[in-house]
Amino acid sequence: MSWWRTSALVIGAGLGALAATAAGAETLTLYWNAGHAYQAYADVIRKFETDHPGWTVRWEKFQWPDMRTKLVADFSAKNPPDLVAEPGGWVQEFGQQGLLTPLNDFVAADGEAMGFPADWQPYAVERNKLGDQVYGVQIHLTCATLVYNVDLLKAAGFDAPPATWEEFRAVAKATSSGGRFGFAPNPSIGYYWSWFLQNGVRYYDPKTNKVGLDSPEAIEAIQFLADLIHKDKAATKPVAGADYEGPQKLFTANRVAMIVTGPWDVKPIRSGNPRLNWAVAPSLKNKVQSTFAGGVSLMIPKDAQHPKEAWDLLKRLVALDTEIAATKEAGMTMPRKSWAENPEVQADPVIGSFAKCLPYAKDVTAELRLTGKHARIDKLLQSALEDIVYNQVPAAEAMPKFAAEANAILAGN
Repeated sequence: MSWWRTSALVIGAGLGALAATAAGAETLTLYWNAGHAYQAYADVIRKFETDHPGWTVRWEKFQWPDMRTKLVADFSAKNPPDLVAEPGGWVQEFGQQGLLTPLNDFVAADGEAMGFPADWQPYAVERNKLGDQVYGVQIHLTCATLVYNVDLLKAAGFDAPPATWEEFRAVAKATSSGGRFGFAPNPSIGYYWSWFLQNGVRYYDPKTNKVGLDSPEAIEAIQFLADLIHKDKAATKPVAGADYEGPQKLFTANRVAMIVTGPWDVKPIRSGNPRLNWAVAPSLKNKVQSTFAGGVSLMIPKDAQHPKEAWDLLKRLVALDTEIAATKEAGMTMPRKSWAENPEVQADPVIGSFAKCLPYAKDVTAELRLTGKHARIDKLLQSALEDIVYNQVPAAEAMPKFAAEANAILAGN
């Protein structure tokens, strides 16, 4: 065979391979929270691309409010991403609207091998279901608790963190001076739930189909926080509309003595101020010791172009070795029972402290989400809380007004 013919065949074969690769090239779109863009997940994505020649993962990162706005628009246009990380509540909300892919067939095929649902904390499974249908898989399971500056408390005469509201108020007042505050509350609605829960408040009662935030306990809880800001001058006034990182940044800068936060702030604190002497305390108690449960789940939209590949990536992201790597890197807490039993996790004083609050943490909106009216009612609640905290409207005035409007929505009026 002549040289030019051999070369032509070789070149032709090469061009054919390139054409085949180009024809098989696909993009899997992943929506993610900007604060959770850990190297552990970047490594998983890179391995996915290696195992799927010609594929690229478009990893788009947002703050939660921006992601929701984009995702709702995508749903409307029937052009959603392939895989979405959500902050809690969206799975059931969008599942009820028929916008998500049920995962039961995937779980039937792969669940036993990946340990799902047996290796997940039970309520981390239930919060992503509607009836018998699974619509999401938990990737982070978190709770928020008290984080404090050891040196600032000692300087004010406290050798231990506060355990009750009364003690907390005393510490906050004692550590507020010279432009420094005792406490920095978070403007995000979820953080208010620590106070409600610690006073025995329940958001929604499915038996009566009513919210319970006009009770004396609910009014007392939010008024306690407002008074800490406006009367005691012992807490910063949260910035409306700001992202949830504000209190963490003040704490890391040594400008506040205490915040209520979760494992998502471990890495920013450690990297932002490695010399800061800080610790994690059990959650506060008024009537009961409690806090809110949170965390991130993964869901596949119904109109996703690549649901099978999205499930493959999901499995990799929730694998135990990925969980351990993300915990080592960022201090995030996870939903697997085997994660909680890992010796390295148990030996970490910070992560171990956060893990201890998971048993008494509560998924506050779980019952309300099933009504399909959670998002509308949450907007009303956010407005009422902002009136109290920012505009100093008495809680005894704002909370009954909110409850009346919310219950009208629930009644279908």
